[in-house]
Amino acid sequence: MILYVVTETEAKYRASTGCARIKHTLEAQARDLCLVLHFSQLSRKRIAELQPWAICHSGCATPHAEYNVLTHRGYRWVTRTCNVPQIGFCGGHQIIAVHHGAELGNMHSLRPGEPDLNPEYHPGLYKEWGVFPIEVVRPDPIFKGLPKTLLMQERHRCEVKTLPSQFHLLASTPNCKVQAYVHRKKPLYGVQFHPESGPATYPHGPALLRNFFAVARAHRPTDG
Repeated sequence: MILYVVTETEAKYRASTGCARIKHTLEAQARDLCLVLHFSQLSRKRIAELQPWAICHSGCATPHAEYNVLTHRGYRWVTRTCNVPQIGFCGGHQIIAVHHGAELGNMHSLRPGEPDLNPEYHPGLYKEWGVFPIEVVRPDPIFKGLPKTLLMQERHRCEVKTLPSQFHLLASTPNCKVQAYVHRKKPLYGVQFHPESGPATYPHGPALLRNFFAVARAHRPTDG
């Protein structure tokens, strides 16, 4: 079994209907059942009970300062100490980085002549919104069989400004340096983009997910 952890507020988690679609996507690529949980339901005891072999962390639209996603003790234990292979998508990528000491911030204010790709969402700020080319800057098993330039769905205005020393930088865009990272000592990944929800016409997202789950399976302890 794998876990999909929703990092939004509890109210939005309860009201959301999109989790089912992502759950099915993850199950298809992992070839296993996926349990959806809110981050507030996580603890060391819960992980020991469920024994997932991989954990995926969702994106989120609510600013992190408006709720307790960065300070919840059980969730921080999962992202900082738990050795189960993990990957964070967009906001999940940012949360994992902050839990390890990173700083977040807006990419930048719109420059003269620069288009606003989503004027209704934080107008005046630059956003990567839509399908963007992303350059792989360091080889890693999650990029197996993929080109050096990935095409991935993006939906964000914030970025990881400082990558903690525990991580290797894996991919970048011109306006967002930290597009992907991996922990130096364990399979803990973050990707600023959305491999779990990109358009079906762009196959790089599902391929990256399959590669991550292959990494996670290889890390999975065997009986005996």
